[in-house]
Amino acid sequence: MLRPAAALCPTLGLTLGPTLGLILMLAGCGEAPMGASEGASTAPADAPASAPPGPDFSGDFRLVGTEPFWGGRIQDDGLTLSRAGQPDVGAANTGVRLEGDAGVWGVGGLVFKLRPEPCSDGMSDRRYGYRAEVTINGQVLKGCAARPAELDAQPRP
Repeated sequence: MLRPAAALCPTLGLTLGPTLGLILMLAGCGEAPMGASEGASTAPADAPASAPPGPDFSGDFRLVGTEPFWGGRIQDDGLTLSRAGQPDVGAANTGVRLEGDAGVWGVGGLVFKLRPEPCSDGMSDRRYGYRAEVTINGQVLKGCAARPAELDAQPRP
């Protein structure tokens, strides 16, 4: 047996005929929008979008700098710094840690830091996607970095 619409939806405060009452009963009444389950919530229209992913510091990198000339490598098996007239310096790669938008490898006497921003070595037409900074025993060397595949795809200097 059908009940009057006012009994089904007392907020209407009206007594409706059987046809209109049936339409309202089928459409539903209450606070939820049509199609929403009772108790379900939707995000407000002004809710912020999810944050974009941060910079990608996965994989190997090659680093290069001038004045003085130096080169470096970040690989799974270690960090290596090469400087003209000096022996190579290496350290274990303990993984990357984030400092703001920078990726940082190493601790103590040898630290590599990369920031995702376009960089030029000033000597060639090569494009690098990261600005590099290497600290060795307090001395700071500045240069550029890129993944090996990105450098291999470009003309040699």
